[in-house]
Amino acid sequence: MSAAVTLGLLFFLSAGLNEQVAEGCSCAPGHPQQLFCMSDIVMRAEVTGEKIIYSDEYTPGMGKIQYEIQVIKVFKGFDRIKEIQHVYTNEMSSMCGTRLGRGQYLLSGSIASEGFFVSMCDYLALWDRLSLMQKKNIKHRYLMSCSCMISTCTEKPCQPSTKNECILTNLSSLWSFEDREPIHESACIRHSDGSCGWYGGTGKPSENDTMDVSDV
Repeated sequence: MSAAVTLGLLFFLSAGLNEQVAEGCSCAPGHPQQLFCMSDIVMRAEVTGEKIIYSDEYTPGMGKIQYEIQVIKVFKGFDRIKEIQHVYTNEMSSMCGTRLGRGQYLLSGSIASEGFFVSMCDYLALWDRLSLMQKKNIKHRYLMSCSCMISTCTEKPCQPSTKNECILTNLSSLWSFEDREPIHESACIRHSDGSCGWYGGTGKPSENDTMDVSDV
C-alpha cells in the first residue's frame, strides 16, 4: 500500500472516529448486531423518570443517573431481567454517560455490581425511530445468530476467512446509526449448513436457508 493511500485511510478512520467521541468518550464503531450480542441485556422499556445519585463523597459531575423504567419486552438476558429495577449511566458524557428523555427506548447494556448500566457506546434508540426491519432483527434474528462473526475489510477483494463470517466493506456506515441505513437493516444470519450470510429481506427468511428464525 502506498504512503498516500495509507495516509488517506488513516485520515478517513480518524475523521470517522471523531464522530463517536463526545468530550473524551471514545466508542469503537460496530454493527448493531455486534452491539446486541455483546450486551448482557437488551430490552424495550419506557423511561418514566430519573434522578442523580452520588456515592458517600459528593463530587459534582461524578454521580450516576438512575432512570426509572417500565420493562415492555426483553430480547436478550431473560434470566437476568429480574435483577433489573433501574437503569444507570454515568452523569458525565465524557465518561460515556447518555441522557434519556421520557419515552420508549431500545436499551442494551451490561450488568455491573451497581446494576444495569447503559452508555452512549451501547445500542440505544427511541423505539419509534427504528424501522420495521430493525425491529424484526432485534426481536428474532440477532439473538439466533450471535454465533456468527462480523468482520470489516478495507482492501478488496474481501472474502470470509471462515464459513460463519460476514464481511463489512462500507466502514463509513458504522460511524452513525441513522435510520434505515442499508447496512443497519441487514442481519448476519446462520444458515442450516452452519454458514453465515447477510440477510436484508423484508419477509421471513426461507426455512431451507436459516435455523430457528421466525418473523414478527
